[in-house]
Amino acid sequence: MPSISEALNSGKPPLGAALADGVRTLSADQTLNFSLYKRYVFPLDGMNYWIRIPSSANNVTTPGIQLNPGLASQTTDGGAAIQVSPGGIGALTIVGGTIFNPLSATDQGLATAEPLYVDFTGPAYSHETTTTREVMSGANISIPPNCTNGAWVNSPSDHHKFSVILQKSVPSVTLPTDVEVEGSLHYSSRVDQDEDATVDSNTVIFTSLTEVQPFNQIGPDYLYICHYTSPDGGTNLIFAFSSRGRLYEQADLYHYAGTALKSRHVTQIIEDVTQFSPTLVVSNSLPIWLNMPNYIPPYPGFTCPIPLYPSYLVDDNLPPPFGSVHIEKTESLEMGSAFGPTMQQDQLCSELVRIHLYGCDNLTASNFLAFVEQYSLDWMKLGLSHTPAIRDEKLTQPEFKVIAQRKIIEFDINYRQKVVRDETRQFILHAKVQWIPQWLI
Repeated sequence: MPSISEALNSGKPPLGAALADGVRTLSADQTLNFSLYKRYVFPLDGMNYWIRIPSSANNVTTPGIQLNPGLASQTTDGGAAIQVSPGGIGALTIVGGTIFNPLSATDQGLATAEPLYVDFTGPAYSHETTTTREVMSGANISIPPNCTNGAWVNSPSDHHKFSVILQKSVPSVTLPTDVEVEGSLHYSSRVDQDEDATVDSNTVIFTSLTEVQPFNQIGPDYLYICHYTSPDGGTNLIFAFSSRGRLYEQADLYHYAGTALKSRHVTQIIEDVTQFSPTLVVSNSLPIWLNMPNYIPPYPGFTCPIPLYPSYLVDDNLPPPFGSVHIEKTESLEMGSAFGPTMQQDQLCSELVRIHLYGCDNLTASNFLAFVEQYSLDWMKLGLSHTPAIRDEKLTQPEFKVIAQRKIIEFDINYRQKVVRDETRQFILHAKVQWIPQWLI
């Protein structure tokens, strides 16, 4: 009868089986438990929270990601391009992927290891050009989302082997609420002494004996988080993984990396939804801007042509067009505050508001600027201290030799804090029950 070690190592390549035994020995058969959390975005100020899904739910069905192999795993004739990722309509559900050129000649199926050539604009050449990129042995390259021209590969030699993994958006995946993973945890700590706080920063690397499939299938609104306590009880970490390291196929080990939750951010992780009662956090004009796209003039006029998001909290991989709102230089224009009947303070304030626009042509950006000016005149919730101008900005991506459609508009505004609170109360009436998770309804 085979041992547990032999059973777990079945199907692994010889090197992978040996390394797996080593990981178990070093980690003393360590396992980590991950719990599923759902993202909640507070509509008044765009603050992100992660709310734990109770284990009693067992699993959650949600739109997510499915990993599929590429259209090919080796070239046919040397110098002839081969397509490895679909283009056209087929590319609309592909949200990313990876092309990996093996390190050794044996894994490439060749006598001598050689580079691979990749192109995302059309058939690849067997050498570097302005659009065809060289991928050296042991390296990889990411496939961009919605690549309508497809991804193409070429090699000077016949039957050059490589690996392609496509990330496909699917309408439904089932995610378990709790995942137990066997492997070995490594972490390093340092103390960051900043002007505003002194915090521990812990870098976490987890070597898993198997690929954690739920991590690959998860969508942007869900996250697996681990609460780890060291055997001696001296270390308590809360962490999630932001990346997975390069995979050496013969080793068959998977390395996940991330940074543990810092003390300044613990307020954003919610363990018990029944104790969660979100309130407005920001103290500036952001609620006015986030609610602004909902305004439709009662007469023929400009409407907001794009959705707006708070800076640093834009949805993951959001396709244009959209805008982000960044606010700075909040200053009072009065000698002191006025107090309301409940001791709420009210001041006349000024701010610099920077709007980043993506995917907007000149007409769309001009319409947005006209909409803000019209909104200011119609409601007088904020005043404009000058006439803003639309500024073009360069944001490059060398792989494609392109620049993004990026524009910036800066507004010098003034407003009363009481108006922001009034705006917030109206917004609450519109959104007051949106935060209740489905499993509690």
